[in-house]
Amino acid sequence: MLIHDLSKLASHDCKDLRFILTDFDDTLTWEGQLPVETLRALAALKENGIKVIPVTGGCAGWSDMIARALPVDGVITEGGACFIGKTLDLHLTYEFWREESTMRAEQARLLDEVNKVLVQFPRLKLARDQSYRLTDVAIDYAQDVKPAAIEEKNACLLALTALGLNVKASSIHINVCSEGYDKFSMAQRVLSQVYGLSEAEQQEQVLYVGDAPNDESMFARFPLCVGVANIAEHLSIMTHRPRYKTTQPGGLGFAELADFVLSARSF
Repeated sequence: MLIHDLSKLASHDCKDLRFILTDFDDTLTWEGQLPVETLRALAALKENGIKVIPVTGGCAGWSDMIARALPVDGVITEGGACFIGKTLDLHLTYEFWREESTMRAEQARLLDEVNKVLVQFPRLKLARDQSYRLTDVAIDYAQDVKPAAIEEKNACLLALTALGLNVKASSIHINVCSEGYDKFSMAQRVLSQVYGLSEAEQQEQVLYVGDAPNDESMFARFPLCVGVANIAEHLSIMTHRPRYKTTQPGGLGFAELADFVLSARSF
């Protein structure tokens, strides 16, 4: 599929936009940091009535901080396992895909399977945030592992897949989770059950932005979908690609997108 420059996104497609769902690592951040431009963009979107919901493979502990500290409406965390929402008085709520106790038991089984595989790949490690995960297992290949262990990552993906495990790669981690959900399935549940959007309204009022193969379920379902510039390194292995791309990478690209959307809505 041909990917168009962001400038090709029609202004009228932004008029009814109410939600921007976004990956976090290397989409809101860049080179491990949250750019000032990104924070300003998030604040401007909120001020103009557009709800931003990060949809991340990051851990629940990290996502709890995001929900509390940033101008976002909530966070879908651990690849779709849980939605951390906010009440009107800014208390946080946790809604799991299945019962929390069931998902914690599944996580323990997955961790045992992953540890058996990791002995084959000494450069790969459990992510440092594993202790703050409630449902899945994350393997670091490019966050604290420098230089990135790309060959080992690819081989590990094959080994885990051969065991029948549900695995996806982000720009920094391999995420291993139980079956039945992904970023899109939880996003659809949240949009319909929490915000009352029909499927037709979701197609018209929601834009998704991401940077990696684990965003494919979102790119496949939302017509308004954007990749930040650094997605270019992953496109050759992706089946479902974004329709548009920014010229800037990571959080700088997100700020570029926010400026475009807000400018289009002003006319």
